[in-house]
Amino acid sequence: MLAMGSMSYKTAIVHHSAGGNTKALAEVIASLLPNAKLFRVIEFDTQTVHEYDSLIVGTYTWGNGELPARMSAFYAELEQMPISHLKTGVFGTGETNYNHFCGAVDQFRDMLFANSQLVATLKIEQLYQETDLHRIKKFASLFKN
Repeated sequence: MLAMGSMSYKTAIVHHSAGGNTKALAEVIASLLPNAKLFRVIEFDTQTVHEYDSLIVGTYTWGNGELPARMSAFYAELEQMPISHLKTGVFGTGETNYNHFCGAVDQFRDMLFANSQLVATLKIEQLYQETDLHRIKKFASLFKN
């Protein structure tokens, strides 16, 4: 039970970043959503997912379109959970010179589409730029409660 006057978070943003690009994107999305709480994937307890109305996942892509090891475990756990009530989204950073640009985003998108109420996906080339802000704001606006 939340104490009177305490902040209640409606959206969990769970991310994993290697070089900082996905972390920077997660932080800007969180800054646009006052009812969101930001977590590194290793900090998020999936057993608390039912406490949120929305879940936004952020990941980079490893190799030629694969999930990073830490996100792979999160993916597997989330896939087995009853999350049909959740409004979800996935964002990620990648490099367009790979055959599967942001392939990890696509993998999460497909799983979340099948298991939850997928709202949107967002793919950004490496570190987001000023020119990406309109897309980032549009993505975040879909999760405002």
